[in-house]
Amino acid sequence: MIDFEHMRGADDFKKHALPYLLGATKRFFGGSVKFDHNPLNTIKHQYNINVLENPKRGVYIINSSCAVVLGRVLDGKTVVAAFSLQITNTIFTGLERLLNVFEGVLAITLSHSVKEKFSLKPHQFGDELLELTISKFFSRGHYDYRKFKQLVELFHKLANTRFEGRNFTTGLVLTRSFYAYANKRQHTRAGTLLPLKEARKLSPIDPIDKRFWYLADGQTSYFLANPALEIANAFLANSSRQALVSFVDDYTLSKTIKGGDALFRVTSQSEYSITGSEGIEFNFKEGQWRIRSLTQIADLIRSTLHVKEDFIQSLLYYVFYLARRRLSSIIWIPLDATKFDEMLLSKNSLTTTPFSLLDEKHTQTLVRLLSSDGASIFNTDGTLLSYGSVIDISKVVITGVKGTGESVASILAKNGLSIKISQDGTIKMYSKDNANPTII
Repeated sequence: MIDFEHMRGADDFKKHALPYLLGATKRFFGGSVKFDHNPLNTIKHQYNINVLENPKRGVYIINSSCAVVLGRVLDGKTVVAAFSLQITNTIFTGLERLLNVFEGVLAITLSHSVKEKFSLKPHQFGDELLELTISKFFSRGHYDYRKFKQLVELFHKLANTRFEGRNFTTGLVLTRSFYAYANKRQHTRAGTLLPLKEARKLSPIDPIDKRFWYLADGQTSYFLANPALEIANAFLANSSRQALVSFVDDYTLSKTIKGGDALFRVTSQSEYSITGSEGIEFNFKEGQWRIRSLTQIADLIRSTLHVKEDFIQSLLYYVFYLARRRLSSIIWIPLDATKFDEMLLSKNSLTTTPFSLLDEKHTQTLVRLLSSDGASIFNTDGTLLSYGSVIDISKVVITGVKGTGESVASILAKNGLSIKISQDGTIKMYSKDNANPTII
């Protein structure tokens, strides 16, 4: 194995393909990405790892927020050359298998590109690489990854489809365990299976039947497909809606999606997601892929605020509700509530008895309060302290190209945790322990 710098065509790769790879990797995993075309000595010096001792290994997880992925060029089973991607400032807990699949797809793509000196089809190192990674991540041991990729392409089209002039949500569950959904062999998937009068097989040749897909809402009802992409049943989940007290389980369908199942759903205009039984969600929004885990997000809230589970579930319910409806908002939960008004120029309350994040009866009113101009501030017991609050921006230093809202959220997080929801549906979570926001 040699450093990639000495590989024939390396300059072409760096010029044409590397920008696609760096952009896709950064968006997908979040955090920062650093490319090194001389990794052999660098990795040994920085992490005391000799990659030559185990050339078949392509991933090194340094800690929960740092991983090194090798870009290996293979000739058969022999590693000819390698570069490295150092990914930092993100969370890798629970993503070990995904990193290995990503590295494997990168190695195959690189190795196939050798003859073209890496300059032909440079875009294959962008979203094509990510979609192949996602397809192989779910398919290994369960499905033909090409069939899975067909569903990815289908839902990309569905997310941009309109029925009678409107965008709509829809959903499908891919499974090998039909008997479990049919409540056979003492299995259950927390719902009811309804056979369709007429089964259909999905094919890339056929146009999208908008009227058919409109009939599954992707929230309580889904079509059920087998590995051959045949749809013969609809599935109705027992839960009638995503509730405050069980939002994470309801959102991920944790009682339904098990084993190798994959949940596809259009969640909003031009947005769709794929979720597996591990709770890892691959979200396509604003023209880019991003991976997120509600379990990891919940752990971050828990470790930062030391709050109870009902608070975490309720907070995530409102955050995702606002994001799906493209409602801009800043939410702040200070750890020391006695000092929260030091940052404010104004405080607002609507009633003498405060609203609570934990009370189902307050849901619709709270949504409107949270989407009003200014910051909404909650105590760690769920009590709304103020809404539409004007922050003293004289205490905020704006750096780079980020907007005032993001700068305000980052400052507020020095006392607790803050969340900025943008009108494009992007969610950024800031905490006192992290210099960079967690992008959800």
